[in-house]
Amino acid sequence: MSKDKVDLRILKTRKAIKEAFLRLMQTKGYERITVQDIADEAMINRNTFYLHYVDKPEFMDKLFQESVQNLNACLSLEVSSIHEMDKDMFGAMIKTIFDNIDANMIFFKTMLTQNIQPNFSIYLKDAFKTFIFAGIGDYHHDEKMKIGLEYMISGLVGVICLWIVERENYKMDGFIEHLSEIHYHNMVDLLKNTR
Repeated sequence: MSKDKVDLRILKTRKAIKEAFLRLMQTKGYERITVQDIADEAMINRNTFYLHYVDKPEFMDKLFQESVQNLNACLSLEVSSIHEMDKDMFGAMIKTIFDNIDANMIFFKTMLTQNIQPNFSIYLKDAFKTFIFAGIGDYHHDEKMKIGLEYMISGLVGVICLWIVERENYKMDGFIEHLSEIHYHNMVDLLKNTR
């Protein structure tokens, strides 16, 4: 067995902890949840929680990191530069992001609607910045680029939050198509000056 493979029992325990935490968030809120609450809800011993996480804040940080890694995996296209991306590829990327969020809706909705510090939307923005900025190269000295990308990323995260909170009001395909149209053309216009 490879060293990189995680024991199935560890995965099951971490999943049980995550699901217990999300259930508790619905009723108690972050501040009032204790490690003992999580352990009781997950039907594990409190010491088992501590085998996996140092404390509740570290647990939250790991949840945020995991979600960002999943989104970064969605963003990993066969493109060596963001300049090579066409409209179809951009739309496929947006759809993959929304599919990932939809598959983990309880987590995303909980993180975005509960008053948790640090704010989860900041983690979402950082995930998108990491991908987009890596594809652009050195943008730090281009004021227009920096402001434009910050604006687009903030808007994208805002629209994702809107969809998560009010998704029953939207059809996913139409929502993604409209979002792709807006963001792709904005991105192309912004990148024209950086080639």
